Amino acid sequence: MAIGCGGGGENSGDDAPLGGSLTVTGDVVDFQNGAVVATGVSVTASGITPPPMIAAQGSMFTITEVPENSVFQILANATDYRPTFSEVIEVKAENVTGVKARVVKASYINTVATAFGITPTAAKGIVIVKLVDANGMPRANIPGAQLVLAGSTMGPFFLDAQGNAAVGAQMSTASGYAVWFECLPGITEAGQAAAATITIDMATSPVAGGSVTLAVAKVTDGAPPPLPANVSFSGQILPIFTARGCLACHGASGPGSDLGGLDMNGGANKVYGELVTERPGIRVNTAMPALSLMLTKPLREEPPNHQTATFQNTQDPDYLKLFAWIKEGAKNN
Repeated sequence: MAIGCGGGGENSGDDAPLGGSLTVTGDVVDFQNGAVVATGVSVTASGITPPPMIAAQGSMFTITEVPENSVFQILANATDYRPTFSEVIEVKAENVTGVKARVVKASYINTVATAFGITPTAAKGIVIVKLVDANGMPRANIPGAQLVLAGSTMGPFFLDAQGNAAVGAQMSTASGYAVWFECLPGITEAGQAAAATITIDMATSPVAGGSVTLAVAKVTDGAPPPLPANVSFSGQILPIFTARGCLACHGASGPGSDLGGLDMNGGANKVYGELVTERPGIRVNTAMPALSLMLTKPLREEPPNHQTATFQNTQDPDYLKLFAWIKEGAKNN
């Protein structure tokens, strides 16, 4: 069963069994050298409610009952390591294998922090972001002034090609790594600088006190492109619900319909009425589009406001179509 599109009530589906059918397998490995870590390992899935089934033995883990069309992070713990949130994992319609849930050694990150003159506190988190190009290769020479991270209070700092503190560096090195310290618990996401010369695409990621969050950010030269225009509900919006698996849950017999009251079975007029007419200003909010439930429910929230997330961030092309359609008045066109 697939879950992930903006649903009904504020608590819709939180207690419903997901019934997901997919499996994610992998190993917990060291952030610095990639070696498997097998001592004192525990693994949880962050961003799926209720939690899926997880089995772990040594470094290996198996996560079952994962919903299709979902994105989440793994929170891995191990002896001598900081609790570490993985880079985002995206599950579409097939099992995912070979996942490497990296954990950051406490002594390593403490050494890095000391080099930068920082004493991390237990109440806040650390975020390490790898800046990459379209091919996944590290991006050097990205100025710190162009990097904005929500909820951060200290950074960015940069790691050198060997992963050590690049003290005094004002831009990324050959490693592509940028680090923020003393980040507020909750979620974090990349923003855009006031005079942006680059576009940053990074999954919305969780942050917790005393933990490390790992993320990958694709950096593209140039400011963000404009929103889509003249978006058609029947031609561009309706197909999103099928492609993202929304109909498999928000149908006449799905938990999204039973608990959230959102039934997306039927033609364009039926679905339009469910989204726009049945709960005016709630599922679709033309005055403040970003607050529309059909946009907030598929996004990563902490604590989660939906069974799982579908969009990695607000730059997802489908999110932008939905946002533009609402901003243009949510027309039945």
